[in-house]
Amino acid sequence: MKKTLVAVAMLGALAAPGMALANGYHRGAHDGPVLHAGNVPIGYPGEPALIDRTIRVSMVDASDHVMGFNPDAIEIAHGETIQFVLTNEGSGPHDFVMATPGEIADHRDEMQGFDDMRHEADYAVRVEPEETRTLIWTFANEGDFEFACLIPGHYEAGMHGPLTVD
Repeated sequence: MKKTLVAVAMLGALAAPGMALANGYHRGAHDGPVLHAGNVPIGYPGEPALIDRTIRVSMVDASDHVMGFNPDAIEIAHGETIQFVLTNEGSGPHDFVMATPGEIADHRDEMQGFDDMRHEADYAVRVEPEETRTLIWTFANEGDFEFACLIPGHYEAGMHGPLTVD
């Protein structure tokens, strides 16, 4: 009985990581380093009670080849907690991902061929058509960062912009 119980427990422990990665969500399913709240250079999730200001961002797609954010550039003060109100005015889903330009480029390359993979992380939000979602973030480090939609083809169609923290 003990051997059977141990075998079942070990089988479950070995199967759990595979099941977690097979759910279609984007939580560490890459071979390389993945950004997580604890190691994101841009900052960390903010507290609703500490919001300094709200920035409204529209996600638009005029066609498959012309997409973008409005505003197309964002400036933040170091230490500021921002509530992003993200509205998808387009016809397809869009992501709002914040990271360094190098991390965005690496992540964009990893995403090629994974149209249905969703970003569900503290620094990223998927917004479906005609929906609005919020993201609260505290910008703990100064620097030149970027925001982007990493659904394949969207970055290339214009869905990215500079995010400067001074």
